[in-house]
Amino acid sequence: MKDKDSSETSEPKSKDLRKKGVSKITRLREKSVPELEDLLRDNSKELVDLRLRKETGQLEKPHMIKILRRGIARIKTLLDEKRDSILLETDTTSEGRTSLRAIARRSGVSHRKVLHEIDKAS
Repeated sequence: MKDKDSSETSEPKSKDLRKKGVSKITRLREKSVPELEDLLRDNSKELVDLRLRKETGQLEKPHMIKILRRGIARIKTLLDEKRDSILLETDTTSEGRTSLRAIARRSGVSHRKVLHEIDKAS
C-alpha cells in the first residue's frame, strides 16, 4: 500500500509542466528569465534523481524521464529566445550601442550574468 509521500516523490516537482487547460509553452513564456533558470535547475536535479533511481530499479514511472527531458528542452529554448530578444532591443547609449545596465535591468539579472551570456553567444 502506497502512502501519499512516496507517490509525490516519484513525480517531478515542477507540476507547472503538467497542468491542464493552457499549453505548456504558454505558461513558460509568462515566466521571467530568473524564474526559468530556477525551474531549469530544479528540473535538471530531478532528472538526475530519476536516472539514479532507474539504475537502481526503484523508478516506478520511467516515462517521467522523457517528460522531464522535453520540459528541460522547452525551458532552454525559451531562455535562448528571451536572451536573444534582450540583446536585440534598442535601448542605446549616445554612441548607438545597447547599454549593459539597460540589458541587465530589463532581464532582471546582474550585469555580470549579461556579460557571461554575451561571451557565450559569441
